[in-house]
Amino acid sequence: MLPARLQLALIALTLCAVAAVAGVLLAQRTHLENTSSLQLTNGWAGAQRPDHQPVPAFTLRDQDGKTVTSASLRGKPVVFAFIYSTCRDTCPAQVQTIRGALDDFPGSADKVRVIGISVDPANDTPKRAQSFLLKQQMTGRMQFLLGSRAQLKPVWDAFAIQPQSKALEHSAHTVLADADGVQRVGFPFDHLTGEGLVHDLERLAP
Repeated sequence: MLPARLQLALIALTLCAVAAVAGVLLAQRTHLENTSSLQLTNGWAGAQRPDHQPVPAFTLRDQDGKTVTSASLRGKPVVFAFIYSTCRDTCPAQVQTIRGALDDFPGSADKVRVIGISVDPANDTPKRAQSFLLKQQMTGRMQFLLGSRAQLKPVWDAFAIQPQSKALEHSAHTVLADADGVQRVGFPFDHLTGEGLVHDLERLAP
């Protein structure tokens, strides 16, 4: 007969193993429940973009003055968010949803690029862009691209984005492009969820 101390140790190990298995099963169940609750169209949570619509060619600078081109983004899926640095409601909420999706997407730092594109060039300065990213805890996880209206307008047009103005609120869209630089799906602000983003990112960067 095993000593009492050894019996207790074996019981403790068994309970730990059972708890670990239960945790894995619960996580799998939660993932399946989240996925099943999504309204999918052709397997996508987001709205499909026009077929073969490319990311437009551009050369812009980010909040730190680093040059970013559309060609330099090839090779990984890209999350494009159209934002401005002085926004107090939709943009912070949009970026926090993206941040949450990255936290829930294993290996996102190596698999996905996140790019914010200014929709208010008159007021988006490098300092304000840096402050925005810091406040949203996205420094190092997201680049905020800036430029003149003339530089940004072709990008807005290619993504069908309305920029910010005194008369009109900007299009707070999030667009996912694949590793080949093709726009695949988009999320209007009122349809953007972390679960939806993770689902579609898993399709683009399994």
